[in-house]
Amino acid sequence: MKKDIIIFGAGKIAEAVSFYFNRDSDYNVVSYVVDDPYATADSVFGKPLTKLSEVEEKFPASEYMVFVATGYQGINGLRAGKYDHFKELGYRFASYVSPFVKGEFTIGENTIVMDDAVIQPCVSLGNNVFVWGGAMIGHHTTIEDNCWLTGGCSIGGVTVLGRNTFVGLGAVIGNEVNIGASCMIGAATLTTKSLKEKTVLLIPPTESHRLNSDQFTRMSSCFRV
Repeated sequence: MKKDIIIFGAGKIAEAVSFYFNRDSDYNVVSYVVDDPYATADSVFGKPLTKLSEVEEKFPASEYMVFVATGYQGINGLRAGKYDHFKELGYRFASYVSPFVKGEFTIGENTIVMDDAVIQPCVSLGNNVFVWGGAMIGHHTTIEDNCWLTGGCSIGGVTVLGRNTFVGLGAVIGNEVNIGASCMIGAATLTTKSLKEKTVLLIPPTESHRLNSDQFTRMSSCFRV
């Protein structure tokens, strides 16, 4: 029998998370919850939309579980704050691991591992961690609470990712690296040395070519018709 859960959030992250819960989880989503000013409709994604101030009355912690499905705003601080709020109210949290992800690893509360992630043996995922499809986590690595691992990132073995850290698309973190809390590891960056907390790594975006696509096609033999 499926367990009834509520999802905090009503945006794109909540919609993406709902796909997995609805597809093959042990949970039945019964309502979405948002802060009172954002409750501007009666329903969303085919389910009731509930004000946060009314959640305990309508969905008591003794009967319902919760999943916090917000993004990485405030270096994951917003999601961490909502997780703490529901924790204080006494709610239990759902977690989800895609059935297409196999391996021996541990996960905490309010943590999700999506399709096509690769998690090697002896990995530990903390509470409130998002692992998007295509991410790779090496053996004996620890991902601390509230982290966000975007699709295509790769983290080497025996590495520690500090609380609240964000890892961008295609970023690579080497083996035996310690990343401090609340770091922002930008897309396509390479990290081979340990970083202190709140470090930001960014690389500049690729500059547009001086030719447009039509001009480039005429100049390039590999694209010429």
